[in-house]
Amino acid sequence: MMKTLSLPVLLAALVLASPAQAQSRRELAERIDATEVRIGELEDQFMAGDPVAETLMRRLDEMEYQLRELTSESERLAFENRQLRQQIEALEARQMTAPTAPDTPADGLVDDEAVAWMQDGLDETDADNVAVVDPDDPYAEARAAATGVLGAPSDEEDGMPLSPAETRDPAELFAEAHGQLLDGDFDGAQSGFETFVNENPDHTLSGQAWYWLGETFFVRSDFAEAADAYIAALRAQPRGEKAPDSLVRLAASLNGMGRQADACATLGRFSGQFPDASAAARARARRESVRAGCE
Repeated sequence: MMKTLSLPVLLAALVLASPAQAQSRRELAERIDATEVRIGELEDQFMAGDPVAETLMRRLDEMEYQLRELTSESERLAFENRQLRQQIEALEARQMTAPTAPDTPADGLVDDEAVAWMQDGLDETDADNVAVVDPDDPYAEARAAATGVLGAPSDEEDGMPLSPAETRDPAELFAEAHGQLLDGDFDGAQSGFETFVNENPDHTLSGQAWYWLGETFFVRSDFAEAADAYIAALRAQPRGEKAPDSLVRLAASLNGMGRQADACATLGRFSGQFPDASAAARARARRESVRAGCE
């Protein structure tokens, strides 16, 4: 009984822990994994009809929903903050590179004679391909040779092949995106995994990449996008390492969208589709079935 009653205290400590109390999000992830084992014990009591366990399970569901809402709001604010910072940096860069205004006549008007000289010196057919040369400039020829013809192709465009874009190593790209996910950079992780699956659709890590991409959406309660990603994971590698978890998360996403019947039908396929699933995967499927009210 004491083990059961101590669970809410432990969960509250996890949810309310400050950055100073946890060395990193990776450490928090490890603590959450350990807590899942305790939750499994509580759910076993719930399924056995323990009224105390039933009450605590309802409180856990409420806390999970609130945590998702807080995570989504935090990510939205972080995204807006990054956008503002990028806009400020762009404005500062434009100010630093803005050209100095050229000298103009004292009356503020454009020199009509200079305009006329430029217009008369160019035909309509070759105006874009002729260098402007001042006949009164003793260094006109040298200046024209140095600046080249206006509109002429550069070395890169005139027969010089452009260097191809470097393609990143798939394993490095996957590891970087996964690290961003563990660090809570959901936008960065989403972008990284999307790049991975687009550039490496047949890679051995494609199924896992789709699964983790789904996680970036799921943690922000974007259940529709999450469901699509989990389905893609199952299609990419129906018997892959993350296939059982993908099916469970697909059911959780459907339940989050209010499609309880579809969620339960999806979970009903778990045993037949993954008869050799690990004990941990079967426990997650059972817990999700309880949350969705399938049993």
